[in-house]
Amino acid sequence: MPTFYFTFFLLCFPMLVQADEPASIRYLERDGVIETMATGAATPQTPFAIASVGKTLTAVAILRLAERGALELDDPVSRWVDPDISTGFGGLEGITLRHLLTMTSGLPDYFDDDFLEDALAAPNAVQDPKTALSYAFPHDRLFAQGTGFDYSNTNYVLLGLVLEQASGRSYAQAMQFDVLTPAKMRDSFVFGSTPLPANFPNGHEYGQHFRSYYEATGFGDGGIISTAADVARFYKALFIEQTLLTPAMMAEFTQDAMDKDYGMGIEIEDSTYGHSGGDLGFSADARIDLETGTIAVILIAQADADTSWTYDILD
Repeated sequence: MPTFYFTFFLLCFPMLVQADEPASIRYLERDGVIETMATGAATPQTPFAIASVGKTLTAVAILRLAERGALELDDPVSRWVDPDISTGFGGLEGITLRHLLTMTSGLPDYFDDDFLEDALAAPNAVQDPKTALSYAFPHDRLFAQGTGFDYSNTNYVLLGLVLEQASGRSYAQAMQFDVLTPAKMRDSFVFGSTPLPANFPNGHEYGQHFRSYYEATGFGDGGIISTAADVARFYKALFIEQTLLTPAMMAEFTQDAMDKDYGMGIEIEDSTYGHSGGDLGFSADARIDLETGTIAVILIAQADADTSWTYDILD
């Protein structure tokens, strides 16, 4: 899910075994030429957990619903989520979908050591979006909505629930309908919606690896499994072919209103757009240079791995 890493040592749960060499893939598409470099057991067809790189996909799905009039960006979040979630946060008054998209809600992050330990111990019990959000309930609001910026995964778990309510589909179905199929991402899916393929690599962290975490439910903050080529295909459809969003909605998507190099689920630095990601045992980064059209994607089955290659290759 998030770009967030932990300093605690993971307990040795039954599903953990000794780690082998991490799989990784580097994908570069430049001037019509595609280059890939794989390590470990990876091939160009290997699917990885792309973690928070998936936030961009969730944002695009929400914006496509806005284009169709199914929701509005300035709708109150409370309109679209169960009252018990609003109550758990002590009320969501004043927080809009726009605040969630731009990380300006002030809501605390659910994704902490307690959540991860419990998710590892009993993934099917904990990896439900409503249960996950409850880990943030005890914490105070960080700031009044719209007055600050804080990268909180809570925002995008809520957006996943909004997507379900507004579309009438599950998160996995909504992502398939509004993003994966239109972008022709044929090797991507929300984890938990289909069995993990045999070639899904073991994610490495603290010398261990495992799979069960990715057999449970994926959320809107980073629940997508994809190949490097599919991630690049998404960036091409979104930014080059411009088939996913209208120009007006693209302007909303890429507006850095808080001057934090962040739009709506997209990191912005001059002409380079993209997102990084890190979840249990996986690291990811995807970037596009809009001036040259060059796309760089790196996916690694290892936590807290160095993904600076995308920046270096686009520099």
